[in-house]
Amino acid sequence: MAVNLIKTVNFGSSKSGLSSPGYRIYSTSGALSGSRATSVGEVLAGSGIYSASVHIADNFTGHILWDTGESTPTYASEDVDNTLHTLSLMSSSIDATFHMTTGKWEIDSDTKQMIFYKEDNTTELTRFNLFDENDNPSVKSVFSRVKV
Repeated sequence: MAVNLIKTVNFGSSKSGLSSPGYRIYSTSGALSGSRATSVGEVLAGSGIYSASVHIADNFTGHILWDTGESTPTYASEDVDNTLHTLSLMSSSIDATFHMTTGKWEIDSDTKQMIFYKEDNTTELTRFNLFDENDNPSVKSVFSRVKV
C-alpha cells in the first residue's frame, strides 16, 4: 500500500535556515520517480535538520536523494523499501489479532470494562468500556463496547 512517511535529513547546523532544500525519489534501477519536491521545512530553527512528508508508492524500493538547494548543493541519501514497511504494518496487525484471540479476557464489574490480555494471560492488551442498549455503562445486557 502507498504511504506518506515523515522523513528527515540532517545537513548539520552550518546548513540551517536554507530556503530551498528538497528531495528526489529514485527507484533501485535509477529511474526518477516524479520531480524534485521542495515541501521541506527545518525541524528546529538553526538545527540544519529538515523534514518532509514523502509519498512512497506501493511496493516501491529505492532511495530518497536530499539536497540543500544551494548553487553547489550538499547531498544526503536514504534507502526506502516500502515492501518492508508494508510487511511491518501487516505483521503488527497479525500480532494484535493473535493476542486478542489467544489470551484471556475478563469483564470488570466495578469499572464496567472488558479487558483483553496477551497470550501470557497477564499482560494487558486493551480495555473496552461496556454499554447497554440505552448507552449506560453496564456488564449485563451489553449492547456495545468502546475502546478506552
